[in-house]
Amino acid sequence: MKLRAPSPADAAAILRRAVRRYRPPGAAAMPPQAEREMLARHDGDVARWLPPLGALFGALVVLFGIWDALLDRSHYLLSLTLRLTLVLAGAPALWNTHWHPGLRCLLLYWSHCGAVVLACFVLDGGVLYGMAGMTACVAMAAVMTLRPRILLSLFSLPFALYLALGAWRLPPFTYLSGLMQYLLAMALATAVMLIIRSFHRRAFLLERELLHSARHDGLTGACNRAYLDQMGERELTLALRHGRPLAVAMLDIDHFKRVNDNYGHDVGDQVLRALARTCQDTLRGVDHFGRYGGEEFVCILPETARAEALACAERLRLALAALAIETPAGPLRFTVSVGVALASADQPGWPALLKRADTALYRAKNSGRDQVALAGA
Repeated sequence: MKLRAPSPADAAAILRRAVRRYRPPGAAAMPPQAEREMLARHDGDVARWLPPLGALFGALVVLFGIWDALLDRSHYLLSLTLRLTLVLAGAPALWNTHWHPGLRCLLLYWSHCGAVVLACFVLDGGVLYGMAGMTACVAMAAVMTLRPRILLSLFSLPFALYLALGAWRLPPFTYLSGLMQYLLAMALATAVMLIIRSFHRRAFLLERELLHSARHDGLTGACNRAYLDQMGERELTLALRHGRPLAVAMLDIDHFKRVNDNYGHDVGDQVLRALARTCQDTLRGVDHFGRYGGEEFVCILPETARAEALACAERLRLALAALAIETPAGPLRFTVSVGVALASADQPGWPALLKRADTALYRAKNSGRDQVALAGA
């Protein structure tokens, strides 16, 4: 009976289709940016753990040479030479931090697992007893990556070696039995990787949700005061260090107490949410916007000089004045007063910059409200 060995491309295609059809719970809900951040974090963890664990992996591959000597003394030196040569060939992946962690895992796995496969075929009867080592290598691949494509790439070369050498050296029944074990081990390793990926996804999303709750105001979705102070300190330090402009605008709703007294606090909450949404839509992606307390909001404007800061504050004032909040008593319109302050090396410190913006805000209110005032003008 003549057996036709499946090609590596056929086996890879089967696994690829299975991986594509499987979708862990919550996978579709994860935003692409969050997916990239999760994978980047895992890559960083792999890069940190690769040197010690990779060295242990290589040591185990070489130490199994003792088992080679007990099994087949006549081919022991050849198998040991193969093990040492391939382990040393993959050693650069342990310390070359300029390579992507996925590429480092690929080189390390191909060299070390390839050494195990080749040593098994060099020894007389080595495949029968070496399947445990080959399947153990397959199991290790499940924790080396969260990317299905990289996992299938890890499997590809050692599996191709088994297909080629097995069709050449093994009896049909032994070859098919080993092939089924190898495929089962790869399927289980793929399932384990998908489960680990699902756990990573859930943990990452929960962490992002908790971090967002800790940094943002629950009513408006804007940054809260603590996080806004943190961002302000950072942006001010960078601006002063590199000699770049930085502006801060503080907004306050005019006569907000009347809104709560005449329309109710639920309408007042609608006004706050509408203000936050409009400001976030109007500002740039690099700007920071947050609720500083009550009806006061702060905008941090990096890389913004005097003219641009005043123009931005005026755009915000006009955009908010154009809003109309629907209420049972009819549309409600409101205005804001804005104080603008510019970072200066003469008065360093985030609290001092914020104080100047607050002073300018109250000058705008005392001058008739619904206007923009510049600190020091």
